[in-house]
Amino acid sequence: MMMDTPNRYDVLVVGAGFAGSEVAYRLAQNGLRVGLLTQSLDSLFLPVTEISDPPAEGTLFAEVYEEGLPPFLLHARAKWRLESLAPRLHLFQATATRLCIEDGRVLGVESWEGPEYRARVTVLALGSFLGARLRVGEIEEAAGRLGEAAYPDFYAHLRELGFRFEPSSLSAPPFKGAPGYTVRFDRFASEEWDRESCRLTRFSGLFGVGVCVLGSGSYAQVSLEGTRLAERLLEFFQNLPVEDA
Repeated sequence: MMMDTPNRYDVLVVGAGFAGSEVAYRLAQNGLRVGLLTQSLDSLFLPVTEISDPPAEGTLFAEVYEEGLPPFLLHARAKWRLESLAPRLHLFQATATRLCIEDGRVLGVESWEGPEYRARVTVLALGSFLGARLRVGEIEEAAGRLGEAAYPDFYAHLRELGFRFEPSSLSAPPFKGAPGYTVRFDRFASEEWDRESCRLTRFSGLFGVGVCVLGSGSYAQVSLEGTRLAERLLEFFQNLPVEDA
């Protein structure tokens, strides 16, 4: 595993929704040094629609879920559990703009704020935020969901690298006083992502999880996908030669 050096991790997860948070939580619990980057700490693990099915056992979602719990308290419980894993888990707010690539391998991301964040493995859990256009009535803006900006620079960079995408859309009915909306976005094309390993195969060291590769999914489904990816990454690190660990 990597030394405990600022901005360097075993695994960097970009996106702290249900899928990305699950990956980071499980890996940090098992001793890896994890960076969890989000554009908004206030919306981490925050449901914006009704929870349609109960969480699967063994997920962070199951640990924090309680029927009838207000969305903000679910978010607060999840955030507290993630922060309690410091220093193994570094939860921070930044905007990814570019992948750091050397010799065909992804080694982290550059940020709009300036610093680079480096890791042996990078996970993209970008939800509905790539090429996103959100519409509320007659109003349209570049957002992945209400009040949350898209990733325009990162999306343009991924397209420059040759990544292919497929159009997707999600609709959210009015919820807890917020208006309903529809968001159109791009997800990684099916040929870019290996379903079994969760690898984004264009570069080594790069994985994708959640809506940005699936196109849709309930909170329970994407949480379970995050846990599944974490199990595969734990196997990867356990099987590293001693000199590489």
